[in-house]
Amino acid sequence: MARVAPILSCLISLLIIAGCDSGLKPPFEDPLPPGAIRGTISYSGEWPPQQSLVDLRFVPLTKAPQTVFDIFADLENLRFSGRLQYFVQDDTFIVEDVVNGVYVYNIIAQQFGNNILADWRPVGIYTENDGIIVVNGDTTTIHIHVDFDNLPPFPPE
Repeated sequence: MARVAPILSCLISLLIIAGCDSGLKPPFEDPLPPGAIRGTISYSGEWPPQQSLVDLRFVPLTKAPQTVFDIFADLENLRFSGRLQYFVQDDTFIVEDVVNGVYVYNIIAQQFGNNILADWRPVGIYTENDGIIVVNGDTTTIHIHVDFDNLPPFPPE
C-alpha cells in the first residue's frame, strides 16, 4: 500500500497538469469590431465625358499612394464604396467592414479607362482633421466636395 500512494499522487498530478491549458494567460478576447465610413459628396464644375466615366467610388487609404499601383498594394484590406452616381449634384456612400485605424488619404476615385488596375485618378479628396479615424466599430461621417474644374494633384504633394 505504501507504494500505491506515490504512484496515485503522480497520476493525479499528471491529470491536473494535462487539464491546464494556458496557466494564468488571460482569456481570448475578440478583436475590435470593424467600423464604417458614411459620407455625402457634392459635385461642381463640368463632369468628364461619359466615355471616361468607367467607375466612380470612395476609397479610404492608410497611406498616400505615389502611384496608382500603391492603391492596390494591400488588396486584403482595401475597402471601397459601391459605384457612385454620375451627372448628379449630390450623392451618398457607405463603406462597411473598415478595419480600425487611421485613414490619411480618402478620395473619390474615377476609373477613366479599361485597365482596372491602372486607369484611376482622384477627383476629390477629404482633407479635414488630417484624415479619418475608425475605432471600435464606430461609423464615421464625412463630406467630400468634388470640383471637376480643379482636380487634386496625383501623386499628392
